[in-house]
Amino acid sequence: MTFRSIGVLILFLASILFTIVNWGSVMAPMPVSFILFTVNAPFGLLLIVGGGLVFLLSLLWMLWKEARSLVDLQKANREAREARATAESAENSRVAKLEEAMKEGFAKLEQASQAQPSASLGSNEALPAVPQSAEDMRKEAAELKAELEKANAALARIEEKLSERLI
Repeated sequence: MTFRSIGVLILFLASILFTIVNWGSVMAPMPVSFILFTVNAPFGLLLIVGGGLVFLLSLLWMLWKEARSLVDLQKANREAREARATAESAENSRVAKLEEAMKEGFAKLEQASQAQPSASLGSNEALPAVPQSAEDMRKEAAELKAELEKANAALARIEEKLSERLI
């Protein structure tokens, strides 16, 4: 329990004790005016019942607001999950396209190397995009890997922003 809850509980118990000690005065009939008519009724009891009704109505209102905020939170969570799934599928399709492009590139490279042996080429003008050595291929692979890491980092930032929106 929090300090505030303990304070409210002590105040509530003190008011109940005060009502019990003064029960005779609370139940004493007296004239109570309702503007259009006057009634002899226990005024203290009317105040206690009225306060209880106000308390009950405010409790019901608070519960309704809490339930509404929980529904809104569930809706936001559902939307975030959908957005995360969409982002993941988009990233997966980009990775698949990259893999496909790399396979096509390597297939073209292999076809070009088989179709024209390097000895028959008089100059390197026929295949300008083909790497000349294993080192060039390693550099190309490193560049592709760096691009893939950038894409993964961008996806991680998007996912982080989505999770921040949930909180």
